Amino acid sequence: MVPVARARKPNPGWQRGGAAGTFRPMHAPPVRLYFDFVDPLCFVAALRHEARSDARYQGDVEWVGFELVAPPAPLTDQADPFWAGRLEAATKSATGLDVRLTPPALVPWSRKAHELHLFAAEHGRAPAVRRAIFDAYFRDGRDIGRVDVLVEVAAEAGMDRTETKAVLDVDRYQEDVTAARRRATELGVTEVPSHSLAGQVRRGFPDPSALGTLLPDE
Repeated sequence: MVPVARARKPNPGWQRGGAAGTFRPMHAPPVRLYFDFVDPLCFVAALRHEARSDARYQGDVEWVGFELVAPPAPLTDQADPFWAGRLEAATKSATGLDVRLTPPALVPWSRKAHELHLFAAEHGRAPAVRRAIFDAYFRDGRDIGRVDVLVEVAAEAGMDRTETKAVLDVDRYQEDVTAARRRATELGVTEVPSHSLAGQVRRGFPDPSALGTLLPDE
């Protein structure tokens, strides 16, 4: 089962599943958003998607981490044609948003950031921490591959600094992150941003306004 990152109290018609403290609708297909913290297209897509989402819809979405470059693959930098092309496309896509993308020169592995995201979900802080990680990397140019940086980002988003460091130091969610990517690949996810709905995988994030009839009733 894909580890999920969302915080929601159970209601009738929901069953427990996924990562600790998360629940999945029994009668409606979950909307899963696949993303990577170091991908500029995901950052812009997340900004646009969240701007169009109301509180109820946000609670019915599973944000699933998908590492574009997983260790032990060699690290690269923003001058790499792959990342340079994505940054250029994201910059154009960000037209109309109050954002300037200034990631650090080195593109780090994102595994620890995804581990933090799952830990935050267990404490009901996934949305705040997710946005904080994205902002730290793309707005502030911080290296989110470093545990000490992630600990500070988490603390700024309301997480306990000491507990966060301990969790990241022992790789508590490492297997969850790698399993999420493996399962997503099996489902047909090959790139991000992508989403799955009713068993179908599509590129990009969906328009929340078009999904109302597919979400569970309160």
